[in-house]
Amino acid sequence: MRPLKLILSAFGPYADRTELDLDALGTNGLYLITGITGAGKTCIFDAITYALYGEASGNSRDSSMFRSKYAKSEVPTEVELTFSYDGKTYTIKRSPEQEKPKARGEGFTTQKPAAELTYPDGRVLTKPKEVSNAIQEIMGINRDQFMQIAMIAQGDFLKVLLASTDDRIAIFRQLFKTQLYKNLQEKLKQEFKDVNDQRETAKNSLKQYINGIYSDETDVLSIEIKKAKAGELPLSETITVLKTLIENDAGAEASLNAEKDTLDQLLEVVNGNLGKLEERKKAEDAVLAKKNCLSEEEVNLERLQKEYLEQEAKTHETEAASTEKTKLEAELPRYDALKQLAELIQSLQNSMEEKTKDFAGKSEDYSPGIEAVSALKDELKSLSNAGENKQKLSFLKDKADSKKGHITDLAKDLNDYTDKKNKYTALQDKYLKASRESTRAIAEYEAKSKAFLDEQAGIIAETLEDGKPCPVCGSTKHPCCARKSEYAPTEDQVKQAKSDAENASKDAQAKSEACAACKAELSAAEKSIKNQIAALELRCNKEEAGIRLEEAFALVNNEINDLTAAIQAENNNITRKAVLEVDIPKKENDLEILKKDLENLDKAIAGLKAEIQAKTGQLESDRKTLRFDNKEEAENRISELDTLISARKESLKNAEKAYNDTDKAVRELKSAIKSLEEQLIEKTELDEETETQKKAEYTAKRQNVENKAKLIHTRLTSNEATLKNIEEKAGDLENLERRYIWIKALSNTANGNIPGKEKIMLETYIQMTFFDRIIARANTRLMVMSGGQYELKRRKEAENNRSQTGLDLDVIDHYNGTERSVKTLSGGESFIASLSLALGLSDEIQSSAGGVKLDTMFVDEGFGSLDEDSLDQAMKALTGLAEGNRLVGIISHVSELKNRIDKQIVVTKNQTGGSSAVIVL
Repeated sequence: MRPLKLILSAFGPYADRTELDLDALGTNGLYLITGITGAGKTCIFDAITYALYGEASGNSRDSSMFRSKYAKSEVPTEVELTFSYDGKTYTIKRSPEQEKPKARGEGFTTQKPAAELTYPDGRVLTKPKEVSNAIQEIMGINRDQFMQIAMIAQGDFLKVLLASTDDRIAIFRQLFKTQLYKNLQEKLKQEFKDVNDQRETAKNSLKQYINGIYSDETDVLSIEIKKAKAGELPLSETITVLKTLIENDAGAEASLNAEKDTLDQLLEVVNGNLGKLEERKKAEDAVLAKKNCLSEEEVNLERLQKEYLEQEAKTHETEAASTEKTKLEAELPRYDALKQLAELIQSLQNSMEEKTKDFAGKSEDYSPGIEAVSALKDELKSLSNAGENKQKLSFLKDKADSKKGHITDLAKDLNDYTDKKNKYTALQDKYLKASRESTRAIAEYEAKSKAFLDEQAGIIAETLEDGKPCPVCGSTKHPCCARKSEYAPTEDQVKQAKSDAENASKDAQAKSEACAACKAELSAAEKSIKNQIAALELRCNKEEAGIRLEEAFALVNNEINDLTAAIQAENNNITRKAVLEVDIPKKENDLEILKKDLENLDKAIAGLKAEIQAKTGQLESDRKTLRFDNKEEAENRISELDTLISARKESLKNAEKAYNDTDKAVRELKSAIKSLEEQLIEKTELDEETETQKKAEYTAKRQNVENKAKLIHTRLTSNEATLKNIEEKAGDLENLERRYIWIKALSNTANGNIPGKEKIMLETYIQMTFFDRIIARANTRLMVMSGGQYELKRRKEAENNRSQTGLDLDVIDHYNGTERSVKTLSGGESFIASLSLALGLSDEIQSSAGGVKLDTMFVDEGFGSLDEDSLDQAMKALTGLAEGNRLVGIISHVSELKNRIDKQIVVTKNQTGGSSAVIVL
């Protein structure tokens, strides 16, 4: 991915629309994003990240913070990014949720987040979530991976470099997304705790079950049970004792149940005898009661026979009602036909009313329609010459537009002429100043040179020694040596004065040449302005041209407006004529159709009137042949007759049933009395008092046996349940003990708690694998940036077995062969080491992502801590990183980098608030 163009509007510190042609930076090499602190350098990367993924580059910033506090309320916050990927060009535009002025009235309204992605083939996606998913699909990486590959944030990787193992684990958890392994460790630790808790719970539960064993204090086994409850008996022996106790109680319960069965048999015989005595007494009472009842039923039988004969005599009235009902039911279909005929008449009347209303409406439209078509024909006739003057007007407008362009160009050239004149004046001042400085420097050099030559004798005299020949006269004696003036210059001072004079002369010459070049440009501009004034026929000099241009601009503007209006009028007439030529035939056709519709409606209305009249006569004739006015009245009479018939039949049926039931009851009573009197003839020898005493004796014995059996059964049932629970819980405890052993080993392994071994957790072990690969990639950079001195190495052995280990980092110093902690590196060395780590992570993420083509990356800050040699090495490594088709942007305010990197994005903080950015090549 390589950004081609970035447009920011009211985004971060950029209050106005800022457009950066990033394609101008080329396809490879280094460029610098420079500016003072807080100007908005990193905001450029924020904007690219936001455009792609809808989020900022830093975790401390979200989309709600993107709105520029310097922007005007009507300027929307948005970012537009054009980028290329795999040879194809895409454009994406995003805007966050923001407040915007209402279109009508005062106040603001909330605008939801928006996004738009344009594909190379012109397809457009407009939903923010769909756009983010599409970007991830195109590039093959998500936002976090993009951040790790594209942005080298030095502060973050300095933390990685200098952190302890515990701190580095937390940092790597974010970088390598190893939280799931941490979750697994915690889950195993919690599961170990849960199993241990279950194990203790099972032990306590087993103890409670043993304490719940019941035994008879007189039983010899109660002694063993007490030992089991006190925890003095092994679990297997406790189970054996409990089983024996259950067996003994089961035998005792069976013996008591047999005794209870014998007593139940004796009670059954006694109860049978008492029942016979009770039955005899009941039979005597029943004979008397049934005789009384027989007398009452015989009286009722006589009365019911009379009522039945009366109901049977009314049968002829019921038959007459049935005949009337049959006749009425036969007439019911004729009422339906009468109703259908009435509904048909009403339907015909409704249809006639609708057609009459439709006829009236269309009649109202017909006459105005004829008048409207006539008016349109007159209008079409008036437009017969439409468009004849359009070509002439267009020619005049093009001529006026051209004149307006020449006026605008002249106005611009006049402004440029003023700027060049001011520049020429400034260059003249600089040249005069440089010329004076050159003259002064040459004079000073000549004076010092002369003074130096004048003092050569004194200088030679200072070197003479007795006994050694003079270099001038050869004498070995020097009685009277020349003396050097205390103000005489040295040879170095003369050389310096000569160098200053030459530099001043070159500077004056350069400024003279610049002044001459500027004067030539000024003369050319003045000549061009005079030619343009003549071409526009302004008849003035260049000093007056500004005022005359304003007048000419106003005149030509008015002329363009008038011609534009005239052309628009011609276009309107042409359009209107074309519309009329289509509409008039169409409207004439519509009127012809309307006329035919009116004729058809008139015929239909006449036909409906005749049909309604005929059907109405038929309806009145049919109504006279029926007893009732409508079907409802006939059905009501049928219902009355039906009720009468049903009531008569029901009365007869009830009277007959009551008579027959009473007759049957009299016969049954007579039979029952006869049967009971036959039973009482037999005599019995049973004594009620004797049988009652036997029953009391047997009942008391049975109750005593049952109480003993219940006590044993309760103890037996409880002990059987306790035995079952103990055996089940013993099995559970055995399973928990096995699970406790292996889950403890697994938890200790995953959490690095194996006694006597290094404390390396599962998550740390996974991170070590990532860390080793990143260190290997980082060392290819670090060896270059440190001149072959340093190489990173993960510490293999722990200092002790008490603290977490595995991610400690050392550095090998190849100059002296030592290996020490990275915390001993200097500030500059720490920077290049952390930069190497960052580049190693970027390489690893890009490699693992597979097929990702990221042609641009950013390095943020950190260069201020480097000395000149370290900076050279870092720049060499970054230059190597930018070879091929990769472009590397360095975000920094270090002034030294401005001299080293030609391509720059200069971010300036404006005095009025906000920032601006320009590309300098």
